[in-house]
Amino acid sequence: MELEEWLRLYQAFSTTAGVKEHDYWTIAGIFLLANCLLVLPLSLFLFSYTVWEGRFLITVLAGIGILICLAWSLSQRRAVQEMEHVSGLLRSIEGQFAGGDFHRSLYKLLAGEEVCIPSTSWKCKEWHPEVDRMGPVTRLLPRTSISILPLVFLLAWAALAVISWVA
Repeated sequence: MELEEWLRLYQAFSTTAGVKEHDYWTIAGIFLLANCLLVLPLSLFLFSYTVWEGRFLITVLAGIGILICLAWSLSQRRAVQEMEHVSGLLRSIEGQFAGGDFHRSLYKLLAGEEVCIPSTSWKCKEWHPEVDRMGPVTRLLPRTSISILPLVFLLAWAALAVISWVA
């Protein structure tokens, strides 16, 4: 493939990967907002109805919360699978591009042209910024905390449904 084709393909996959990442965080935000909005009717039910009506309405509200958490978990799982698939394709394209770049450099070298040799920092008549390395905790903390939230809300809604009848 020619360089322009590689760049178009890489740009298409990187744009798709960005869209999938955005979708993942949009799903998390929407379901987090939905769970937080369920607290408003809960406060209304706690103070304005009798004991039996309040217990019934709180149980229904907790059931809705549990369904929202299950939908959140399933949607988030699907979004993670899509992100991993696209990032795998992107890594594959990067690997193939690096191989093609190596063969182009070898061809230039055999033809007697100047070739840029990679080292710890790339310098070949241009300045390339170094890659900033983040630790594993910094990389994994946001996604891990968001993936735990559906379980936390699910347990909270289930506890609310049980406690309203026990207390």
